Amino acid sequence: MTRTRPSRRQWWAVSVLALGLWIALVPFSRPLPGGEPFSFDATPEIGCGMPLVDIFGNDQPVAQVYTVPLPSESDPMEGRLMDCTGRARFRVTLGSLLVAASIAMAVRGRRLDIGQPR
Repeated sequence: MTRTRPSRRQWWAVSVLALGLWIALVPFSRPLPGGEPFSFDATPEIGCGMPLVDIFGNDQPVAQVYTVPLPSESDPMEGRLMDCTGRARFRVTLGSLLVAASIAMAVRGRRLDIGQPR
């Protein structure tokens, strides 16, 4: 039995499948409002859980944030509730669509391969 190399369509299907699973399963973080001006180094973030689990639960982590811009150590802080449920639903929906697209690409690729002579 000879081995055949994967086609370009199969590589795309595997890549889209991996991306869809990553989007739907990997925990994510959200930037906290308030504090200091936005920069990638200084903006605090809060970690949300795994999107597939968060759509069923009510993922609302609490973080302490400064109430004034350009904070210093003695400035007042308050607990800020971040809702991760909406973002988790979006990520699971997008990830599921990508997984479905990859399955459709793989099935369609198989049907095209069946019709071709070897």
